Amino acid sequence: MASESRSAGGRRVGAFFGLVFLLGVPFWVAGASGGKLPLLPMDLPVAALMFPSPLVAALIMARWREGPGAAGGLLRRSLAPRGLREPRNLLASLLTSPAVSLAASGLVALAGAPVPGEHGALAAALPLLAVYLVAAFCEEAGWMGYAVEPLRARRGALAAGLVIGVVWALWHLVPLFQAGRSPAWIAWWLVATVALRVVMVCLYERAGGSVPSAIAVHATLNTVQSLLPGYTTQVVLMATQAVLTALLAVVLLVTAPRGATA
Repeated sequence: MASESRSAGGRRVGAFFGLVFLLGVPFWVAGASGGKLPLLPMDLPVAALMFPSPLVAALIMARWREGPGAAGGLLRRSLAPRGLREPRNLLASLLTSPAVSLAASGLVALAGAPVPGEHGALAAALPLLAVYLVAAFCEEAGWMGYAVEPLRARRGALAAGLVIGVVWALWHLVPLFQAGRSPAWIAWWLVATVALRVVMVCLYERAGGSVPSAIAVHATLNTVQSLLPGYTTQVVLMATQAVLTALLAVVLLVTAPRGATA
């Protein structure tokens, strides 16, 4: 019975992933015009407006598979602070992305590699964080609120992070090309993104299954990288970020409480 339940969970997650991609198609088509979103940094294309797709897909799947009440349960679970009431979990969720991004920029600067490029004004940090929190909630309610638990139950935390990370990364490929990112930059971004999802799953576990933990990591990542120069153009900076994120993922996996990543 347990194996049948896990198999059914895997099929539900697969259907969810397919629906997320399907919902993204209209935005990719709209983004083909080459337009950019006004007032936002990083030359975000119109296709970036696909961010509600994971939430919409999760709500559809929850209602279809479990009934009308499941959609409300998903939303409540995605907003419940749970383990973030513990200071160390809250700080880890808020500071992980800024720490990795600032460390990457610092290492590149220490190596003598210039990091030119546009960057956002520090005064824009709070408005940007507010925007990115909304976007991160819509994504993480799907990735972590709906998909992560069936995958963890079936294959463990590491595999869940890798699977969601790969899907998450591939889902962004069209907007990245539409934004004009270079192939080398995108390749390193893919590595960083998959590694970050493993980090997010580890922090989610340590916070007792807290979806807001993942929302915080996601939103602060977008915010700090909107403020740093060279993020969207410098391959060496993205490569450094990818390596540091992968190392952090390894550290979190090795130091995970016994049984957490099984």
